[in-house]
Amino acid sequence: MKKRLTGFCFTDIHIQQSMLDYPTTVRKSLIQAKELAMEEFGLSDIALVGGDNISDYPHWNRSCALPKKNFLDIKQKLNACIAECVKDEKVLYVAGNNDMILGDIGTAENGPYNTTDFYDLMDHAFGELPENEKIVLKSAEKPGELYWGAFHYAVNGIDFIGINIDPNTAFNSHEGYYSDETLLWVKNKLNEIDPDGKKCVFVVGHLSAIYYYNSGKLVETMINGNKDLFYDIFKGHRNTFYLYGHVHGESSCYRECSSGAVLHLNEQNMPLGDNLNEKDSCGKEYAYSLVHMGGLRPFGRQYFEEDGLEGFGGEEERKYHPGTATPTLAQFLVFEVYEDRVVFHIRNTGTHEQYHKNDKLKEYTVYLA
Repeated sequence: MKKRLTGFCFTDIHIQQSMLDYPTTVRKSLIQAKELAMEEFGLSDIALVGGDNISDYPHWNRSCALPKKNFLDIKQKLNACIAECVKDEKVLYVAGNNDMILGDIGTAENGPYNTTDFYDLMDHAFGELPENEKIVLKSAEKPGELYWGAFHYAVNGIDFIGINIDPNTAFNSHEGYYSDETLLWVKNKLNEIDPDGKKCVFVVGHLSAIYYYNSGKLVETMINGNKDLFYDIFKGHRNTFYLYGHVHGESSCYRECSSGAVLHLNEQNMPLGDNLNEKDSCGKEYAYSLVHMGGLRPFGRQYFEEDGLEGFGGEEERKYHPGTATPTLAQFLVFEVYEDRVVFHIRNTGTHEQYHKNDKLKEYTVYLA
């Protein structure tokens, strides 16, 4: 059957520390991911950027001093990089917990600004959204600033709902969470665009919900009080996929099969096993699916090359920051939508043994009901 859409997913880039000194620097694993995706799949119809695009500068609970010119510089460079691999520059951005807590108060010379504001870029690429296609929130910390809580676009007849972390969590929690108001808006929007529960829909957010670390112990990773409302959103929408980041690094990578990135959940919000070494969804009775988009930054220093940057990175003294170097262990997600199925591909960007960029993980196919 004819392909309807190709999507590239890049998440947890974590442009951080001296990479945010002016002029700013884009993380090399993102550049590699973009180039590898284009080389194998051609131009995509949409690219999804899953949050934690920027990172702690250098400490989450006192990182509100990134100059506005630095943010505008990295915003332009980040979008220019990703837009190269997408038709018509259709890049969708959602905010991660680190994006919300970075630079959001601003500095005396620059004034306050919104570090999650990629809205103008999306307006340009997708067209300006009418009021009923987005929910706008305010922060108690900055009542003059407006934040998109969630929003809805359609590309090639496929619906995408972006969902952002509540700005009111920016200064009281490192994790962040989705507000009840936003979750209810997403639930109503899903019911509106998919009343029969049969459409293929992608909900894109940063926060994970339930996850098998290294395909081992099952961990509930959504720790806030409204997780039941989050799960309830997807009930009755079997062909809806929640695409997420947040969990990343060496404990969250896949070796041979892309299937581990896809969890099918039942009506009780529990996965039907870890889904490892599977090739497709045939025979599985599930209510909806969660799909991990990978991650472009590891944690351990042994998973970086030795080409990191030296700079201030928000500190008083100049020093070497190893976490700014090129990751040898990083992954991203590509998906292809057909009339009857969605095919998921996890890909490597680095040169780490068993996770080399030349290694092609086996695809996983979900057949639409």
